[in-house]
Amino acid sequence: MGVVWHGNYVKYCEMARCAFLREINYTYNDMKNDGFAYPIVKMDFKFIRPAKFDDEIWVEIDLAEFESLLKFKYTITNAKTGEILCKATTSQAAVNIATMETCFYLPECLKEKLKDIK
Repeated sequence: MGVVWHGNYVKYCEMARCAFLREINYTYNDMKNDGFAYPIVKMDFKFIRPAKFDDEIWVEIDLAEFESLLKFKYTITNAKTGEILCKATTSQAAVNIATMETCFYLPECLKEKLKDIK
């Protein structure tokens, strides 16, 4: 059909999220070492225009919330034209790995890394 499959947008958001976490020096391995996992608990995508094969895209990521969960907003654009292709949000909750219980707060180790963001 000449367009990028919609499922790839989940991967684009994951790549942007991993880059964001690397920038604040708190990767998924660091989270695990601190005893927490951060699974996605909610995703929302609004597809505006399709990306086509061989298009270069740009993913802008913004940390929208970090009190009780991590909520990111994404704007995915065509890198050449600047056209918005998709807007998305993802939410991640902290889970204590030892007990497998969802935390209804973000652990202090993560909040410390995020304190200078907003």
